[in-house]
Amino acid sequence: MGMLDDIKILDFSHVYFGPYSTLILADMGADVIKIEPPWGEVARLYPPLFGGMSSVFLYFNRNKRGMTLNLKEPKAKEIALELAERCDIVVENFKRGTMDKLGLGYEDIKKVKPDIIYASLSGFGLDGPYSDRTSFAPIASAMSGWFRLNGDLEDPEGHPVRAAEWHGDLDPALFGTIAILGAIRHHDRTGEGQVVDVSQLDSMIAQTGVSVTRYTMSGEFPWQARKKYMGLSTFGMFKAVDGYVYIAADPYMVPRLVKGMGVEKLEKTEELEEWCSTRNVMDIVDALAVQSVPVAPVYRIDQMLEDPHVKARGIITEVEHPTAGKVRSPGFPVKLSKSPATVRFPAPQLGEHNEEVLTELLGYTKKQVAEFKKAGVLG
Repeated sequence: MGMLDDIKILDFSHVYFGPYSTLILADMGADVIKIEPPWGEVARLYPPLFGGMSSVFLYFNRNKRGMTLNLKEPKAKEIALELAERCDIVVENFKRGTMDKLGLGYEDIKKVKPDIIYASLSGFGLDGPYSDRTSFAPIASAMSGWFRLNGDLEDPEGHPVRAAEWHGDLDPALFGTIAILGAIRHHDRTGEGQVVDVSQLDSMIAQTGVSVTRYTMSGEFPWQARKKYMGLSTFGMFKAVDGYVYIAADPYMVPRLVKGMGVEKLEKTEELEEWCSTRNVMDIVDALAVQSVPVAPVYRIDQMLEDPHVKARGIITEVEHPTAGKVRSPGFPVKLSKSPATVRFPAPQLGEHNEEVLTELLGYTKKQVAEFKKAGVLG
């Protein structure tokens, strides 16, 4: 029995931002009905393809039922409103105004479902001078200072750096999920729905909160503060014979580090660099971990997948897809002792659950569904 198996979500979202948020809710048991246009959402076809769909789509859309609706058709809009009436939450991440033009904005859906929780996920939020701008993940990461902060770690005068993965989508998606869960709790207590306004820019500014607070309090950028207070540096990446290690020894841990290194004292960062440069990664990890010094190999993905601890925790799950075959990807990363999240089924084929949803949830007959398809309502 899932944590959210009494919750139904009508998901109009696409690509990364919205689908990651609804993936988390689906893993926790929510019945997520993903609406796509008849030709499929754009992220289905990001190369390379596996069984006709991308790794992006395979990961972000597991545990969801897939429907196609041609929302330019009046009947399709009617079906969408019927679905919304039977759902608890609507999630969308279109350009501002798109859902209103389709007749599926908050005020439209509120008429058929007064207590709807309506999550609008966007680049800049529902108000403010930039609210109408189109946005993707890197726009928020650029404006929030995230890219500049990454680059400043290496060279404050150098090039901004884009971190691996699209944090400007993934991080706001987490805030979206948190806020939706909070809105569910509010609904449980009061019976009220509400608008959940998630801005990528706001979320990424929140993710740089320590650096922002330091700057507003001191007027210093992180690299300036680091340079000002840096002495012996025992916190960072160090090159070994066969790769890199990350050592995260705070100043009070230096005696442990010294003991793990087997030396009498450590006065210069160069001494630690030289010690690492003559040893293999795992020898360094073994020597320091036993002394309770935080240390880890800097893995590639292939190395991470083979790590015995990763295997023992079971974070990588496997689900069989009808065209892509075995899909191995990270499962829900948190273990709950009473209500564990699960990977129940793979990402849907295009329109896979049209008939199932329309007959079971809305009470249409199979004949009517066939007519809808013929008329172009479903594509």
